[in-house]
Amino acid sequence: MVRSVILIGNVRRREFSSLATWLCDQTDVRIVGQFATIEDAFEDDGASLSEADMTIVLQSWSDQFSKRNADRLIGQTLFRRLICCYGAWCESDGRNRDIWPDAHRVPLRLVQRVIEWEVIRIGRGEPAVPPTSARDEIFAYRLGEPEDWAPLPALVTMNSAIISPDAVLRRTVKMLLRDLGMKSLSLPLIRVNGRQRIKPKETSRGPVHFVIHDLDPWGPLVEESLANARRMFPKAEILGMATMGDAGLTSEIVDEGIQSVIPKLDLEDGMRWHLQELLAHS
Repeated sequence: MVRSVILIGNVRRREFSSLATWLCDQTDVRIVGQFATIEDAFEDDGASLSEADMTIVLQSWSDQFSKRNADRLIGQTLFRRLICCYGAWCESDGRNRDIWPDAHRVPLRLVQRVIEWEVIRIGRGEPAVPPTSARDEIFAYRLGEPEDWAPLPALVTMNSAIISPDAVLRRTVKMLLRDLGMKSLSLPLIRVNGRQRIKPKETSRGPVHFVIHDLDPWGPLVEESLANARRMFPKAEILGMATMGDAGLTSEIVDEGIQSVIPKLDLEDGMRWHLQELLAHS
């Protein structure tokens, strides 16, 4: 069943362009309203908000929306889904502002998987998380059920390569991928000296299907390693890992052929979700 969604905010901002494109591509989501401000969304006395399955507010900077309007919106969507999707400039709002309850605040880097989960929960008839929920309750709600963390059968016959200058991060990602069912190689940044040529490489189990490349700190060394990884694993899909996958990094890697960027602050769930997305569209 298709779920109705209302967007509030500037969807034309570069930081939200990927989210807007992703929403338009979802077959089980239909955008039924788009408003620049919360006040605009109440032009029909909030009738559209009351009928929509989910309302998504796009917040680019702190205090973009007043507490008065936020409270009014929360009250109007009390028994529906409400998400305030905030960009990199709003990361600290949870510490020094109380405009949006924690139950509604979702960083842009996590919002796609949160929206997808909410759509599934709507289909199951589950209630939305209350705005008065404590942080531990929100964490447990978004964590899902034990069966949601089972290995992905499609990955059992696949291989990956983890590339990072951080040996501890490589071991951590290798462990996460093993839990998902996929075996992996572990490599530092790939550098070439002089006229040395990079040759295509396979594992003893066959070709590498996914390259998961550390993008921190972005610069010539990482850029060179990415280019070499494409030569070494020509058939692989490339995913990045970054602490802050914000609009600045997105601009830098726009021509690098990276399918998606996994937040390091959400490695376990993010790795699973992004790989599922790639498998679903392959």
